[in-house]
Amino acid sequence: MIEANISLTALQSFAVVAAELSFTKAGQILHKTPSAISHQMKQLEHQLNVQLFYRKSKGVILTPAGKLLKADVNHGLAQINAGIRQARLKAQTDRQTLVLAVIPSLLEHWLLPRLSRLYTALPAIQLELIAMDQLADFASNRVHGHLHFGRGEFANLDSRWLADEYTYPVISPTLRQQYPHLSSVRDWIGQVPLLAYRGGVEDAPANLGWEAWLNRFNPSDARVPRVNTFSHVGLAIGAAKHGQGMALGWHHIVHHALNRRELEQLPVEPIKLAFSYHLVAPKCQWLRPEMVALFEWLRLEFSLSSIG
Repeated sequence: MIEANISLTALQSFAVVAAELSFTKAGQILHKTPSAISHQMKQLEHQLNVQLFYRKSKGVILTPAGKLLKADVNHGLAQINAGIRQARLKAQTDRQTLVLAVIPSLLEHWLLPRLSRLYTALPAIQLELIAMDQLADFASNRVHGHLHFGRGEFANLDSRWLADEYTYPVISPTLRQQYPHLSSVRDWIGQVPLLAYRGGVEDAPANLGWEAWLNRFNPSDARVPRVNTFSHVGLAIGAAKHGQGMALGWHHIVHHALNRRELEQLPVEPIKLAFSYHLVAPKCQWLRPEMVALFEWLRLEFSLSSIG
């Protein structure tokens, strides 16, 4: 708060008079009469109990106190103007920026390779991406939406389905070259380490580990090798890329690596996981055209990388 209840308008007028050293010129700039400017400065001096000007027949001269006040007022007004510009810029940016949380493996292996296409399709949208496993706390975090893997059922939130997910074994071409005589999954089991995502707090019910997968296909004559586990699907996929073993890949997460021939899918029927990908956001965020446009783009991109 400004001391002595001095108005910001009075200080702005003082800054102009101090610069022009003339009530007449200051009045022309501020669209006021010279007498109104003179009266305003007298009132300011009275409130401060300080003489700010020596009044002459052709203008005014600043007193020592006036010179000190001029420097501080100019600095203060510059700070205020800078703050106003920053606030306006922030408001404009916030209107166009979407803070999107994404499960880490999908962010790294599916969304990042597609960012250039996203910005080409939606040039007005600026994304701030956050890797986040568990559903965002929208009440306390500055997050507008979450590209999430789950059932899509959340109280007081609007969850919109994007795609189902499937799993199947993948290996690297390098590993293929090391074992040219192996072809089926049954052949590979017992020859190389198995790589697995151990499942997080929220998606564990939908995660299909090697034990469950082996039970599903019942390869009774195969020796089960050591299983190396990882905290994220993407880490297991990364290990598979480096030839460290055979991983259970999630289709959308390995899609880019398959297209780049960094991984190969082994000949076995994909298994659909119990959970799906959804874009989850508070209902108020769905009123933003940017959120709807992002959802439509995500849905299209998922359709392009879907099985079948």
